[in-house]
Amino acid sequence: MMRVRRVGEGPKLGGRPRLIRSACGGRLGRLILASGLLGFLSAPAAGTSLSVTELLEHGEQYHQQPVSVVGEAADVATQTGPRNRPFYTFALKDRQGSVTVIMQGKPELSNGDAVMVHGVFIKSRKAGRTTITNRIEATVVRQLHDTHEPFVG
Repeated sequence: MMRVRRVGEGPKLGGRPRLIRSACGGRLGRLILASGLLGFLSAPAAGTSLSVTELLEHGEQYHQQPVSVVGEAADVATQTGPRNRPFYTFALKDRQGSVTVIMQGKPELSNGDAVMVHGVFIKSRKAGRTTITNRIEATVVRQLHDTHEPFVG
């Protein structure tokens, strides 16, 4: 009876199958991962950002995708997560809708601030007994300059 080899399995050595390793020793995989992370982290600087309304209108298209969204912060709340690590949540609003934003750390913003948020958008996902909808799991929250205040001088 002929035995079928599994993917990545080489010839037998001493009665045991030997795994074939890539010639680059895993460097290629690390390079691909690093380039993907660099692309993800540089995305806020790429320029294109969405409004909250655009994000909500095309939510299925952006589900589990990195997004950059501009809006106004409201209902800022600091909480403590597992291992006493702080995180905060807030509503990112525009005139026609809002999404919830969650970010690790302590907030450097307050209610009413104009902000740009970059992170992964979740249209809908089950989490235990609850369903999470319209949430951005943020990696960057950047306060935008307030253009409404007059210059003092």
